[in-house]
Amino acid sequence: MDCIFDQVLFIEDGKEKDLLDPALYPFLYNNHGEGRQLQQALGTRTDIAPIDPALHAGVSYADIGRRTRTVTPDEGAPYQIEQFDFHAHEVHYEPLWATEDSARAFGATLLRDGHYVEFPFSGLVMADYTYGIWAGHQSPYLGHGRGRELLPINPTDFEYHNFPHVFFSRDPHVPLVISVARWRPYANEIALADLWVAPGDALLLPPKRMPPAPAPGQDPRSIVLDLHGNRNSAHACRYIDGKQQIRTTTILGNPATMSAPDTRPHYHEETAPTVHGRLLLK
Repeated sequence: MDCIFDQVLFIEDGKEKDLLDPALYPFLYNNHGEGRQLQQALGTRTDIAPIDPALHAGVSYADIGRRTRTVTPDEGAPYQIEQFDFHAHEVHYEPLWATEDSARAFGATLLRDGHYVEFPFSGLVMADYTYGIWAGHQSPYLGHGRGRELLPINPTDFEYHNFPHVFFSRDPHVPLVISVARWRPYANEIALADLWVAPGDALLLPPKRMPPAPAPGQDPRSIVLDLHGNRNSAHACRYIDGKQQIRTTTILGNPATMSAPDTRPHYHEETAPTVHGRLLLK
């Protein structure tokens, strides 16, 4: 007799809408996990945190390797990704509650419930998503015909891009988990963590570019590029019996922003199995 398991959800797209003109609606307000654009400031002000290369958190890997390879997707044109090699049989992520300090250690800003931030960015949309606990066990980089393959491992999947990304933690009880990295590309070092975003809070990733090579005499460790990935959004659901998925809202680039050479995402993968720890739920 055949044994058929329940359907496995990776990621389900929901409704999407263009953001309003930031010249007319310059403020982004977090209303308990709901992003609102406002003409007038409301609540407590938060400023986008400046990058501080001296900050360090997470699990570190040194002498890492990387190479460029081409991916041929099921749809669209081939594209290139960076293939990392951390020289590890298992890649470990440190679980951290998303606080102002832990977020800043990875170039991010925590936007708490009831806080607002000046948000002068255009070319963006706000979209709803549902992430299942197996979303990290799918890779978009396997090539033609393998885009919906359920993998026995959860590989590392990161990106950066020259537009802001905002992740809202909408579930009333379960944190949203965003994987982050502080990469020091000219020192071949990387630090990894999972930021557990409490219900009602949001994590803002400002625009990122690959920084230039260090000047003569400059410490290569002083140059950082912060990466992020959200395939493990539903990781905290694993510790709640019967909880298989989490709903979230994301601000990201519209199709033109996602495809333009100056703003498009740059993707990075490391294929070793990952280990993601847990935190005690508040």
